[in-house]
Amino acid sequence: MSAPKLYASHVPLAPLSRLFLGIGSAVTAITDPRRGDMVAAMGETTAIGPVLENIRKRMDSDIVGKRLLEEKPRISNETIDRKWLADLPEGTLGKHYSNFLDRLNTSPDARPAVKYINDLDHLYVMQRYRETHDFTHIALEQKTNMLGEVTVKYFEGIQYGLPMCVSGGIFGGARLLRKHRQELIDKYLPWVVEQASNARFFMAFDWENHFEKQLSEVQKELNVVPLKLQ
Repeated sequence: MSAPKLYASHVPLAPLSRLFLGIGSAVTAITDPRRGDMVAAMGETTAIGPVLENIRKRMDSDIVGKRLLEEKPRISNETIDRKWLADLPEGTLGKHYSNFLDRLNTSPDARPAVKYINDLDHLYVMQRYRETHDFTHIALEQKTNMLGEVTVKYFEGIQYGLPMCVSGGIFGGARLLRKHRQELIDKYLPWVVEQASNARFFMAFDWENHFEKQLSEVQKELNVVPLKLQ
């Protein structure tokens, strides 16, 4: 029996339907990562309750994370002033975010709404993850090409434990060209494992309150050091 409808975008699924959607979306997402809808569906249907609950508890044990859970701020076109971001000085987190969105010709609202999470507390955890993924790219200074995405997925997999991130790192890495796969093994993986292990928990960070700070300052607060390639 499927769960009752809990929020506007909610699509309650019976356990068997969730299983089939999880398998189908995973196959499609792995073979065609450009299918954002299938990547999102895979992320939600494979995000089992204990994993999301662990993220929620880690957020709740952090002063800032606890406030995020209580206030549930959103990162959207309604809450983010794109013109203000664009006018911020070079090097600030907000300017980097503005450039990131412009470069990809996207917006904060481009992320799909959460549909398949059956717990309201976990709903916000998944939504927050989805809305702050871009900031992980920026903080780690990773591009949105295949190598950059795989690197970020490894970071998120280590920090969050989300099955989608773990599988995305593993299967995405296997799809890399031989040269990039070797770079991943020799340079990116040792670095990203160290960063994910030592960094502040990214899900408990209020990115939207640090837009006016230099990215280098934010990185220090997060305890991350960008990868230096020779």
